[in-house]
Amino acid sequence: MIIPNDLFKKGLFILLFLFSCSTDRVDDPIPFQPFPDINITLTNHPALASDGGFLLINDGGVRGIILYRKNSTTYLAFERNCSFQPNDACATVDVHASTLFMQDACCGSSFNFEGKPTGGSAWRPLQQYETTLSGNTLTIRDTIVE
Repeated sequence: MIIPNDLFKKGLFILLFLFSCSTDRVDDPIPFQPFPDINITLTNHPALASDGGFLLINDGGVRGIILYRKNSTTYLAFERNCSFQPNDACATVDVHASTLFMQDACCGSSFNFEGKPTGGSAWRPLQQYETTLSGNTLTIRDTIVE
């Protein structure tokens, strides 16, 4: 059976259209970028003086990191690159003005301070990195916490 040229072109167009449609669940990987060690003495970083304090760090990570003090010995480091469509130019997570959660104003996603999505488009948690405290020096490693 021979398919007429116009019918073939229409069928090919429909197939290409269907395969080009994207879903909301984009799973683009966030590349690793190295981190500097951080001296967390209170004089250098007063925001980390109390539990629940945070610091936005521009060095390291793709778009920087959010360092969160859970308690005096536990610090959590989150990639500021949003987990939803991370290649979008505006996919940057900040701490909300209320300081109660983190958010990406671009896609409307919000995250708790464990990095888990609590609203908006994101369905994956923020990328979290391993932290080690030795004296006043906090080291952030490329090892991803799961």
